[in-house]
Amino acid sequence: KTAYEIKECDWVQTCALPICKHIDALLNSKIESQDTVTTGNGVIGITFEDQTRVRVTEHSKLLIDEFVYDPNSHGAGKLAMKVALGTVRYASGAIAHENNKNVSIKTPSATIAVRGTAFTATVDEIGKSMVILLPNADGSVGEIVVSTNSGSVTLNRAFQATVTSNAETRPMRPVILDLNENQIDNMMIVRPPKVLVDHTKEESNNTSNDPLAFDGLNHDYLA
Repeated sequence: KTAYEIKECDWVQTCALPICKHIDALLNSKIESQDTVTTGNGVIGITFEDQTRVRVTEHSKLLIDEFVYDPNSHGAGKLAMKVALGTVRYASGAIAHENNKNVSIKTPSATIAVRGTAFTATVDEIGKSMVILLPNADGSVGEIVVSTNSGSVTLNRAFQATVTSNAETRPMRPVILDLNENQIDNMMIVRPPKVLVDHTKEESNNTSNDPLAFDGLNHDYLA
């Protein structure tokens, strides 16, 4: 099975070679693998056949590369997607619980390995990504590993966060953010919490001789 349902609506862009067409998203409408979900001023909530849940917030873009699931074939499902822009919330379903190696979630600057949990990924226009681990619906906390070509970090505490500036630099050492889920949106990548700014300054000082060191979060671009 490859279908999944939209539970919240804005609009969806579906692309199929050799043409690309836009369709309006309707409640309970079906979308398929290789679709691109793009939001404007609203949100789109998607529930997959295995009960994986994804929420694409305002002004965001999600590429669904692959989804295959058969409830009668334990551990055989696959899910692959890429958060291209904006903020997306992910909550694991049966595929991740049965075999988390079959779930691939990427941003332009990071790969996220899930272990039965929930998280958000916020991506800006140049691919810089902020990943925040969330508590599950039952209050438990799972684990994710955020990787680039230069290293990885593990998040295993609620609202623990890391930032990846590009695929060739290490993820920032995780910090815990004092916030709730309703405060997580696209503005966090432009005007991040103070603890992230301070932490980035500390790491920048420690790697001042590294020509690839990232200090973008030191600046408030809205000031």
